[in-house]
Amino acid sequence: MTENKKLLIWILIPFIYGLLPTTFMLVIPPLLSQLVFTVFWFWVGMKTPHLRGNNIKNFIIGNSIWLLSFALYLWQFVLLNDESRNMFLALISQYYMHSFLWSGTRLTLWFSGGLYGTTITIISYLSMLLVFSLGFLVGKIRSR
Repeated sequence: MTENKKLLIWILIPFIYGLLPTTFMLVIPPLLSQLVFTVFWFWVGMKTPHLRGNNIKNFIIGNSIWLLSFALYLWQFVLLNDESRNMFLALISQYYMHSFLWSGTRLTLWFSGGLYGTTITIISYLSMLLVFSLGFLVGKIRSR
């Protein structure tokens, strides 16, 4: 299997994880999910600079589904009002960052003192990007 195919599989795993508990009503402890996916997403970030091709291109490919999902979320929950929202798009836009909800919730409580769904989701997405980026930087430094 080529490295690019592996990367595609790796970057689909957070979406699949977000889909499975919602579809099958599985209860996975949020802290456990956060720990496992933080390690996994950091590892994916570390592997990305080792792929053939331009590092910037690899970084963008590694975050392509993240970016698409985040843009879809912003469109559905920030730019549109409740009446205009497409429920299917609104639902699938939240699957990708599902494993990072614990950190989004904790950081939202820490900074705002309240729980706001849109804020939690945006911070969860940003936490995910931060973990991948740190892994990418560590992978790039190690490859030198």
